[in-house]
Amino acid sequence: MTFDFKLPDLGEGIVEAEIVKWLVKDGDRIEEHEPILELETAKAVVQVPSPKAGTVLKIFGSAGDKIHVGDVLCSIGEAGETKRAPAGVVGELEVAPEEPKFIAPKKVAEPSVAVLPAVRKLAQDLKVDVSKVAGSGPDGRITEDDVARASTKKEAGPTITFEKFGRVIKMPLKGVRKEIAVRLSESMRTAVQVTHMDYVDVTKLAAYREKEKEEAEKRGIKLTFLPFIVKACVLALKALPYVNSSLDGEDIVVKQYYNIGIAVDTPAGLMVPVVKNVNERTIYEIAREIYRVAELSRTREIQLKDLQGGTFTVTNIGSLGGVFATPVINYPECAILGLGRIADMVVPVEGKMEIRKMLPVSLSFDHRIIDGAVAAKFVNEIKRHLEDPDALLMGY
Repeated sequence: MTFDFKLPDLGEGIVEAEIVKWLVKDGDRIEEHEPILELETAKAVVQVPSPKAGTVLKIFGSAGDKIHVGDVLCSIGEAGETKRAPAGVVGELEVAPEEPKFIAPKKVAEPSVAVLPAVRKLAQDLKVDVSKVAGSGPDGRITEDDVARASTKKEAGPTITFEKFGRVIKMPLKGVRKEIAVRLSESMRTAVQVTHMDYVDVTKLAAYREKEKEEAEKRGIKLTFLPFIVKACVLALKALPYVNSSLDGEDIVVKQYYNIGIAVDTPAGLMVPVVKNVNERTIYEIAREIYRVAELSRTREIQLKDLQGGTFTVTNIGSLGGVFATPVINYPECAILGLGRIADMVVPVEGKMEIRKMLPVSLSFDHRIIDGAVAAKFVNEIKRHLEDPDALLMGY
């Protein structure tokens, strides 16, 4: 009895994926839960396990094909069974009843008009067959614009085309970049976003971190400022719980768990892996987990479970040299904290001017849920904890 294995619901509203590669082939014997293919969603590359043991009778689709939830991935049965392609399977036409006869392709004549070397080079770069391009130039001559237009009709990918002022490259909006565009557009359309900015004096914290770096390195941990800031955020969220909430229709849903998203710059685009249950972790444990999920995000080996369940997000703009920003809320969360570049600044301390290490912070929040006063109190809570490392680390 054959079984058609269909793409299951991957959660988080993901309805389509792209086949990266098959890990099995027709005729292979597989076990239940054995990975059979890799898929790239808008968030991560995931391995899909087989729901049952058996023989792979037929796989449908190949690397690069787009598939949707409910599409058949493969047929599983017993050796010797046969399976025809089900209707609507990605990358498959109806199976022919017999092998088609081989028909030698006709030779395509070279274009009868001359093609300038620059045009021919462009056609080679874009993989366009100039013999199939209709020329629009004088005497039917093929132009660069003709080649560019022919390229845009091919499979989606980077293409060169021409606008009024010159040549441009067009690239499809897909994968992580498309997911970012969709989610941030939804965030800006839905949440009423306001940003509160302030400075935090992290002079004492910098000294404490420097003292602890050697011990952290012995444990194989890179100790940055981020774990301390994440811990301070959780303490502030406990003090002002509405910042750890989301809006569901006419209900404000206040989360009583603390999962902090960490925005990570990756070659594929911005990803936000989540450090779970931060309130139960030590600074060293937070640092280790941040490093783990960040590296998995950069290599696209992150699992969907590590990208889900966030209640509040932190983004480190300062690592790239920024000061203040207006980060976009990771909707449907209520707020996001942007971190600027720590710099030495002259500030008044007890009536005297001193050089202190100052951290710029930018809190974007949903004004539908909290007011500016709550946002200011939240940032003040973060400041209080970061400016007194002993109190921050008490009990941890």
